[in-house]
Amino acid sequence: MKRIAIVVPRCHEKLVGGAEAHAWQYATMLNGDYEVDLLTTTASDYVTWANDLPVGDELREGVRIHRFQVARERGGYFHDLHRRLLTRFEARQDNPGWLDWSDALQEEFIRAQGPDSPHLIEHLATHGARYAAVLFVTYLYPTTYAGTLALGHRRWGLIPTLHDEAAGYFDIIAGMARNAPRILWNTPAERQLGARLWGTDAGPIVAMAVATERFPAHVQERPYLLYCGRIDAHKGCAMLIEAFEDYKRHKPSNLQLLLTGANHLGIKDSAHVRCLGFVEEQHKFELMAGALAFVHPSANESLSIVLLEAMAQGTPGIVNGQCEVLADHVKDSGSGWIFHDPAQLHAAIDAALARDPEQRAQQAARARAYVVNNYDWAAVRARLIAEVEALAAS
Repeated sequence: MKRIAIVVPRCHEKLVGGAEAHAWQYATMLNGDYEVDLLTTTASDYVTWANDLPVGDELREGVRIHRFQVARERGGYFHDLHRRLLTRFEARQDNPGWLDWSDALQEEFIRAQGPDSPHLIEHLATHGARYAAVLFVTYLYPTTYAGTLALGHRRWGLIPTLHDEAAGYFDIIAGMARNAPRILWNTPAERQLGARLWGTDAGPIVAMAVATERFPAHVQERPYLLYCGRIDAHKGCAMLIEAFEDYKRHKPSNLQLLLTGANHLGIKDSAHVRCLGFVEEQHKFELMAGALAFVHPSANESLSIVLLEAMAQGTPGIVNGQCEVLADHVKDSGSGWIFHDPAQLHAAIDAALARDPEQRAQQAARARAYVVNNYDWAAVRARLIAEVEALAAS
């Protein structure tokens, strides 16, 4: 049986979204047809990269997880570099030469960002030949950038999860992408962004599979909008909560906003907004099924599993139009609303409230059909295996 590796910065059963979920889903999809090693670090916190998990191996659901120590935590030095980069990035419209960093400084930024794990990179350099294919999840971190350079073969693929963000413009990242034997994209919008930033759109759209089992709607006395995911400013949550509270001041009603996930903003419950923290998977789906709409305020997503999960429950999305990926889900499904500012968000809420039962049923059917037709487990698995076999044969 062929052995493959999937490399991801962190992995733990308590990490339920983003690159971690992506890597774990691919590992479980491939397990059985291949021997799967998931190579990661002993850090679970992306803010500090502190070594809070043991070094060594763990067998979970047939997948062998190898954890390697992080050499240094993320500190003030990185945050200073990051501030300097963001200052340039925010002024890029008026300064075409904003990215005046040398390749060496770009590499230093990636190392300082972490997780910096020399033992993981050494493992790839020493034992990489044993793998028929190696998949690197998310372009942004040294586990990918240094890991691809460490391999002595070209049987590797990049799963970029690309956003329109400052580090995505790095010349050394573009070079890595153009050198990648295979790139596995999540959406057409992500691939188009790759063409714009990196000069390559080679590779198929593999995406991720979404749970499509129907769940009974959560019964709640008051109608509600729902957000699921990390509750922080980078996901647009501060803007969402402020805009929703403003909506309620101008249009009093019993509508409320529910949020699930890690509360990094420290939001306190109010008369209109409730943070539920982490919820069990089934309860999450029941909340999705019962919501008036699923609101996703993030400007940067490469796929958004939670939006697709909600759509699979027949719940339309209200999404941030700055994120092309989210906007495409709404446009392509013919279900939901797109906003670019708080006034448009308020109008979308009005539209969701104004639907009659027939309109709701039609919108629910379109939302669910879009997910079932494009993100079914078997279809995604077939596309993924085709990519692994192509790498193994190269």
